[in-house]
Amino acid sequence: MVERATGEVRFAVVLYGGVSLAIYMNGIAQELLRMVRGSSDLPDEALAPGELIYRRLSRALAGPRGGRKRFVIDIISGTSAGGINGVALAKALVVGARDIDILREAWTEKADIGQLLNDRQGIAGRLRPTESLLDGGHMFRVLHDTLARLTGDGRPLAETVDLFVTATDLHGRQAPIHLTGARLDERVHRKVFHFAYDGAGRNDFGPGNEAMLAFAARCTSSFPVAFPPMRFADMPAAAQDAGFARFFDHDPDYAGRPFADGGYLDNRPFSYATGLIPSRPTTLPGERKLLFIDPFPEAPAPSGQPSEPVDFLQNAQLALTGLPRYEVIRDDIRAIARMNRRLERLGALQTRWREDQRRVEAAGRKMRQRRKPADLDRMDLADLMTGAYQYPQNYPLYHHLRVYGTTDGLSAMVAGLAGYPPDSDVALYLRQILRGWRDENFSAYHAEGRETENAYLSRYDLDFRLRRLIHLRAHIDEALDRRERIQGENVALHLSPELLAPLRVRIEEELAELRRLASPDGSRAQALLAGAEILRLDGLISAEYSAVMKLATLDQRYRRAREIYRGTEIKALVDKALARLGRDMRAVFDASSARIRADLAQPELQPLLDVYDDFHWHDVMTYPFLEGSELQEHSQVEVFRVSPADSGLNPRPDKLAGIAVGAFGGFLNRDWREHDILWGRLDGAERIVAALMSDRPEAERNAWIQEFQNQILREEYGEVAGQARRLALLKAKLRDARIDEDAFEETAAQALGVKDAAELDLRRFGTHYKDFKPIGPRPPEIAGWSSRAMAILSRMIDDLPDDGILRMLGSRGAAALRAGGGLISGFARFAMPGSYWRMLADKMLFLAMLAGLLVVLLSPWLGSAAARIGWLLLAVAIATWLLLHSFGRWLRGRDSLPQALRWLALCVALALMGVGLATVADRLFG
Repeated sequence: MVERATGEVRFAVVLYGGVSLAIYMNGIAQELLRMVRGSSDLPDEALAPGELIYRRLSRALAGPRGGRKRFVIDIISGTSAGGINGVALAKALVVGARDIDILREAWTEKADIGQLLNDRQGIAGRLRPTESLLDGGHMFRVLHDTLARLTGDGRPLAETVDLFVTATDLHGRQAPIHLTGARLDERVHRKVFHFAYDGAGRNDFGPGNEAMLAFAARCTSSFPVAFPPMRFADMPAAAQDAGFARFFDHDPDYAGRPFADGGYLDNRPFSYATGLIPSRPTTLPGERKLLFIDPFPEAPAPSGQPSEPVDFLQNAQLALTGLPRYEVIRDDIRAIARMNRRLERLGALQTRWREDQRRVEAAGRKMRQRRKPADLDRMDLADLMTGAYQYPQNYPLYHHLRVYGTTDGLSAMVAGLAGYPPDSDVALYLRQILRGWRDENFSAYHAEGRETENAYLSRYDLDFRLRRLIHLRAHIDEALDRRERIQGENVALHLSPELLAPLRVRIEEELAELRRLASPDGSRAQALLAGAEILRLDGLISAEYSAVMKLATLDQRYRRAREIYRGTEIKALVDKALARLGRDMRAVFDASSARIRADLAQPELQPLLDVYDDFHWHDVMTYPFLEGSELQEHSQVEVFRVSPADSGLNPRPDKLAGIAVGAFGGFLNRDWREHDILWGRLDGAERIVAALMSDRPEAERNAWIQEFQNQILREEYGEVAGQARRLALLKAKLRDARIDEDAFEETAAQALGVKDAAELDLRRFGTHYKDFKPIGPRPPEIAGWSSRAMAILSRMIDDLPDDGILRMLGSRGAAALRAGGGLISGFARFAMPGSYWRMLADKMLFLAMLAGLLVVLLSPWLGSAAARIGWLLLAVAIATWLLLHSFGRWLRGRDSLPQALRWLALCVALALMGVGLATVADRLFG
């Protein structure tokens, strides 16, 4: 039986884009899943060897409490290449998968450029326009099949999981912005697909959702030119579930919208994670970490170098493509820092407040206020501020802030019931309607025909109940974690973990139940009104939307909204719906409070019951400080990067094979893909340990890192499949001039078929092999792929529609572009080294050179005309060969474009020289 978990570390994971470096990120994702499984409730016998090391680490980090720490991932945000790995990792966590080897298999076996090139269509496919170099339909099928095969035992590895996958809506969805007295419409191109599992009813990762997950993964990774944008309508008809409309905010045109790579506008999707962290539930006392995976770390700028002037071409390039795509994370990190400072200050205030209570009460003055009156709902502010209660002078301010905050929360809830985002203009409009309803039915002071605002708070103030439970949980965590005072009383001596742990579980259950109230969907509206009533209310409210929102000030909008509420049949429907909602919410509140009080009824837990009952006064002091923020967690957030440059073993980013060819290198060679997965695992394990043990001595961290990395090397190089990887690394070593004794020994062992050759452990790997990567694709393979790619590119140019960007060029310009594109691609295929036509051309050109030289040598006997022909033939043949040679080297990446242009200039010079020699010969001998 596995030990009881006594603490936890919760991770939010952000995955950047990176084209084929997605394969490197897959290795990191594998280690993240191993981390979660190793610290989970699974028994030891269900864990793999690497996961057992995480199990031992979870025990070591538990500290004096004993048991183990859980490592949980509950938030994942990914874009582009990172989005694919994020989708797979999130599903693996929800379905309880043993591993994500199915995605590794897809990367290694199917992410090959030869399979991805977009020239495998049949006759029907060739009749359709060619939109990309790579086959987007094939990519979707691979993703769909991979996600469908990613299954587990059905026991989720986290209580909640939220996944955010970014994409770019190329058409843009028109959204209004209401200015002062005017309306502005703009197109919103940024799109995020939000998938969630909450353990209670919503599960976007279960059977039947594979197509939508694959669609999001395919859209976010639609790298321009390589893959085409994808529309929902492009999916197979059987996969187009009407229920998926919920992922598009019920946009009526969603099926035809083309979605492209999420990295266009949001390659570093921090905000979705940082926005959710403050309200995430926890199950145990612990820590919160944020990991961001950056496969393309920016190299630090050299210091001390003077800045160089920027010419007009550089300026244009920076304006058009450079700076708009350059995305900084400074603001996101600062937001986390602000949140941490606020939490730290709140903790310090609470500590000081407890000390104030202890000191002042020791001096003879009682600071605790009276308990809330039992008939609070019937009392107004004047009743509470006078008579027997004598509430403090700051209480009215607290009361009004709660009323406003409750109205905000209720507005967001109603907007959710109506199917609108809580930050939309429609939600702002609905808030004015709700404000009018509130002021017509409730008052801070006794008024005829209205209830008190205390009754309003009792029915609708969800946030107060959440704050109270979180406050109680913080005290339990303090007792479990540091065994310190609770509300100034030393109760740690008689509050055992066995007594507190079940209570903490109960609190999390109640928090989850209450949070479900705050996240309603449209189906819950059916419990408030009949279908016909919902349609009628929606029509009435929508009809007045523009008239209200075009008004200049919020006060004008409020007065108009209140008139609408009073003077139309909206009032009866709104009153009916909100009365039922208030009744249902109050029932949930009362039932939750009754369960908590029952659990706190034991005499030993009386101090905690006092904390629960006295929270009202604690809230009076702290809520004005927290008002306007969403902070609900009581732990600060630590931020860590995972990247090739953060590796202690080899911090050079070019150790990754996938970084070649503009980050498409991983698609060119299977050995390269296996190599990058290995480095993803090695770097991932190192940075995970650094995050988990950030407060431990470096020597202790390094010992754990070495153990993890040794195990990874055993798994990657020790099995049957690992022998092929080991051989690929050895071949790269043998090609290097620095071949050493280790390579000779390894070669001898391979040649003799020695089965028990020395293990490729961390010491040997770090000493002899960490700077090597497998040999890349062979020139004939590159020639074949390049030839196919050029043919595809030619079709892409030829298939460009006349009513698109070509309209700017006119009919003649469009025809010239198509002809030029075909000519260039044809010449590229002809010039590509290793192609049939190039080999034939080389033979013909060398024959022409030989013939020209022979004619020149025989010109004294053949005459001046022959000399001219010989020199001209020789010069043209040499120039043509040099042109093909330089262009071919550029295509293969051997020369840069400036070098290729220099070769071209040399060709022109040689041709002119040949013409000049022919002219001189004509003058001398003619």
